[in-house]
Amino acid sequence: MAASFPRSRAALFVFGTLAILAGLCVTAVPETSQAVVTRMGEPVRVVNRWTPGSTPGGGGMLVHLPIVEQVEWVDRGLFGFTADRLPVRGADQSPLLVDATVTLRAYDPVRLVSNSGSVDKAVTQLRDALSALAQQELGSVDTGRLILPGSGGATARLRAALDARARPLGLQVVDLRLGGAALPEGELQQAFERMQDERERLAANETEAGAREAERIATEARTEAARVLGASAGKDPQFYDFYRAMRSYEVVFADPRNKGATTIILGPDSEYLKQFKGQ
Repeated sequence: MAASFPRSRAALFVFGTLAILAGLCVTAVPETSQAVVTRMGEPVRVVNRWTPGSTPGGGGMLVHLPIVEQVEWVDRGLFGFTADRLPVRGADQSPLLVDATVTLRAYDPVRLVSNSGSVDKAVTQLRDALSALAQQELGSVDTGRLILPGSGGATARLRAALDARARPLGLQVVDLRLGGAALPEGELQQAFERMQDERERLAANETEAGAREAERIATEARTEAARVLGASAGKDPQFYDFYRAMRSYEVVFADPRNKGATTIILGPDSEYLKQFKGQ
């Protein structure tokens, strides 16, 4: 009885050791991940690798050598990052802060692990490169066009430039979008002042143009009136004399500026009053 107890303990020890080794040798691979098995730092095989047109379902149990082989995990689906407030100076030299959202896919997990070691390190490299690329590609257009959809083709050029940087890392830039744009704090007040000055300039131009048009219309009206009066004088001299007299009365007596400032004394035989006499 006493001899069987040590044998049972030994069996339990061996069973426990085998269970631990089995746990170290077997790893569950989810359907959403690619598993890159490395041996001494070098990739040797990939489990559940993504290929164009493939569907999830390649996960399962992965058997590998403990200690000698390690497993690096790479997302099988889409992932990405967001870069906020990237400084950009447009072709018109106006500064702008833009937000960019980048969508990625790990199309070559072996290259990714070999060149960067992990997805996080590869994404960090792309994030660091994005700022310089944004200035290079977005800086070729005016800031006013950067806030328009597509940014005049600059967004597509930026996506292509970032994709060229991503390919050696085993990544593909599936999509890149500019999510927003804002002026730096120091430039905001200056932008408002420029907008106000521009509106005042436009208003002054409109006022000046309106004054010129009004003067043109008044000149044409005076010219037409003179022409009509001239034609009337030739047809009815007496009526023309009557009209001129009425106009002179209006200018002399009806003008409020002359009220109390001018005194005119006329005799009963004055030619100026002949219209009132019916002569």
